[in-house]
Amino acid sequence: MIIKMKIFLKNMMMVALTIIISSTVAKAQLEMQGSQFILDKTFINPAFMGTESQAMGNAQYQAVSGAQGSGAKAYTLSVGGNVNLPKVKSSIGFNAVKNTFGNDSYTVGYGNYVYHLPVSENMVLSSSIGIGVQQFDINLSDLVTVKDGDPLARRNIYSSKFDARFGIAGRINNKYYFGLSFDNILSLYTNKDSYSNQVPATFRKINLYAIMGANLPIQGNLMLTPTFLFIKNMGGITSIDVNAQILMNRSLAFGIGFRQRIEEVSTITEDNGRSLTQSIIRPMLSYQLNNAKNSIKIGYLYNFNASSSVGLNVGTHDISLAFIIP
Repeated sequence: MIIKMKIFLKNMMMVALTIIISSTVAKAQLEMQGSQFILDKTFINPAFMGTESQAMGNAQYQAVSGAQGSGAKAYTLSVGGNVNLPKVKSSIGFNAVKNTFGNDSYTVGYGNYVYHLPVSENMVLSSSIGIGVQQFDINLSDLVTVKDGDPLARRNIYSSKFDARFGIAGRINNKYYFGLSFDNILSLYTNKDSYSNQVPATFRKINLYAIMGANLPIQGNLMLTPTFLFIKNMGGITSIDVNAQILMNRSLAFGIGFRQRIEEVSTITEDNGRSLTQSIIRPMLSYQLNNAKNSIKIGYLYNFNASSSVGLNVGTHDISLAFIIP
């Protein structure tokens, strides 16, 4: 009897999550790693701290461009900063992200440490570890249930836990870079039988990030900066992100990005092999104010789903501000 009750509660939790997600995902969608990595790669891999500047601080705000009658809040706010310590070949810093999507709210914050190892005159390898806290909340106070007395009605689902992440990165000739990182490491020790932890797979299962890119002078004061990012969530979500920008006089940059996101889904009773896809196109523009001591970079990106499937249909605006000490 107890086992059947646990199964019932777990299934009802999945139904509730499905109701919440399906009621909002057709309007818009925000991703935790939508575009933060373009201006600051430390959001996906802390090993990049201190590899491009002496110190850096940044803030980014992403918001849906239209509510389409839903009125639900949907935004992402991310902040970060790091300082390079060349005497000890190290860097320290932090990242924090707040994501709100309708009834769902997710907050994560990490403190990071990086050690830089010069392998040769032209190559540096960096390794990092981040320790932080994750908090996830679903507001079910207005949930309409099928049966009277549903145990999920009129309550909130709340999950809070410590977490860790680690990454490695390399730079060659200050021109090429690559990195591999993982987060949600401590999710291996999450009690999967507790329905309070039945949050979306992106937040409770290990994520893998593989990135590579380059800063390539092409002619005069022009520079091409391509970036490739692969994201794999062990819960069935795969994303491929390709971006390219043209940088003029090391100040004005413009370009375009493309993200293909595939999420394998299944019903509560069976795995029917269905998948949800998003084909996100991302025009982008940034301007950097340069002087002898520091730089301020302002960025703008617009994300929209080019496919007809479920996902980001109304688009999102990204505004970012970064302060850099070369």
